[in-house]
Amino acid sequence: MKNLIKILPVMGLFFSVACTKTTVAPPAPAESLLEMNTKTVPALSIGTKYGGGIIFFIDSTGEHGLIAAPQDMDTIVPWYNQVYWFARARGTGIGTGATNTQKIINALGDSGVYAAKICADYSGGGYTDWFLPSKGELNLLYKRKAIVGGFISGYYWSSSEADYKYAWSQYFGFGYQGLNDKRFAFFVRAVRAF
Repeated sequence: MKNLIKILPVMGLFFSVACTKTTVAPPAPAESLLEMNTKTVPALSIGTKYGGGIIFFIDSTGEHGLIAAPQDMDTIVPWYNQVYWFARARGTGIGTGATNTQKIINALGDSGVYAAKICADYSGGGYTDWFLPSKGELNLLYKRKAIVGGFISGYYWSSSEADYKYAWSQYFGFGYQGLNDKRFAFFVRAVRAF
């Protein structure tokens, strides 16, 4: 550091000003900042293990999507909780499964063993926001079944219902989607959004 004193004339008056010369380190190169950022954020793609499961859908932004649990829930279960009830879980598109699941639990209760409840109770990977996929989400999962893995060639429940007695399911042997009686016990695979 070097101190300099200069005398500056201003309108006939003289002022002395002390100046200090300081050396500043140059900023880090852009490449090293980029490397730091990419190390903390994983590349998201279909089939990547992430968020407690396996990514099977990514939206057009590339930042959001759906994750499937790495295996089916432990048991086959009915859609209903020992009584027929219309929960008004009519969403069928992508992004409606979580709302459907909450509607089903609100209508059928927080006790018992049924498809929506076992998905909501699942805590794989330490996450507690799992849900029963809607009809559209289940179909996406079927299309990616080889990537996600662990599926049985049998019927899986969706959270989408038609009325008090029937809900949508999908046969994972060849992809058929249809309505089935809610009392039938089918396979269940929990999903979550990111």
